[in-house]
Amino acid sequence: MQIEISPKTKKILITIAVVVVLGILFFAFRPHLAEPAAGPAGEMSPDARAAVEGARAFYTLDYTAAPDLWALQVCAWTTEAGCQAAETFFAPSVAAMVQEHQVQTGCTVTPVSLVEDRGEIHVWLVNVTLTDPWAGLDTSSQDVYVEVERAGGNWLMNRILFEQEAVRFPTATP
Repeated sequence: MQIEISPKTKKILITIAVVVVLGILFFAFRPHLAEPAAGPAGEMSPDARAAVEGARAFYTLDYTAAPDLWALQVCAWTTEAGCQAAETFFAPSVAAMVQEHQVQTGCTVTPVSLVEDRGEIHVWLVNVTLTDPWAGLDTSSQDVYVEVERAGGNWLMNRILFEQEAVRFPTATP
C-alpha cells in the first residue's frame, strides 16, 4: 500500500517541520547568559544584584550631601580594590562635577545580561536610567558594563568598565 501526498501538502508538511525544528533549536541553544539570572521568586542572582546595586550607588549623585557620602555609598557595594578606586580616583572629580552642575539625581538600574563569566569574576551589562539628568548630559539612559567579584563569599562590584574595555563585548555600544 502506497500513500500519495500532493505537492501542496508536501510543502505544508516541510514548512511545519522546519518551523518545529527551528523552534526546538532556538530553545535548546538559546544562551542562558543573555537572561538576568533569577531565583524561584523572580529575585536577581547575587552577582546581578551586586552589579545593579553597585551601579545604582555609583550613578546616584547629590550636591546637597556631604562630599564623602558618595564614596561611602559606593564602597558599601564594592570590593576593597573597587572602594579604593572610588575614593582616590573617582571621588574628587565626581564631587567637583556634582557641585559645579548642582547634580541631584537617582537612577534605575536594570540587569540586561551576564556577558562574561570567569568563575569568581563576572561582567554584567546593565541599563542605567537617571531620574533627573543634569544640563549638558548627552543622554539620561545608557548601557554600562559592571565587573563584579565573589569576595569573602559575597558578590561585590569591582568597577564600572571604561568604554575602551567594553568594546570587547559584541553588544558594546560605542
